[in-house]
Amino acid sequence: MGKSKTRSLNRNINDKFKYMTRDSALSHVIRHIDEKNEIIDTITLFGFSAEEMLEAGADYEDVMALGALLH
Repeated sequence: MGKSKTRSLNRNINDKFKYMTRDSALSHVIRHIDEKNEIIDTITLFGFSAEEMLEAGADYEDVMALGALLH
């Protein structure tokens, strides 16, 4: 396989925001709340508020640990 095809395939595999809606992003954040490094980009990209995350089912302590990232 040539270099160009390899890069094209890898780009599509690593593109996790291609079809992510606000609702799916929020559920992704809630499911992976313990993995802070993974969800920081998603939280800042969509601009979630603490209230949204709490209504979606996040624990109060986890939301407060994110602190300044939330609007």
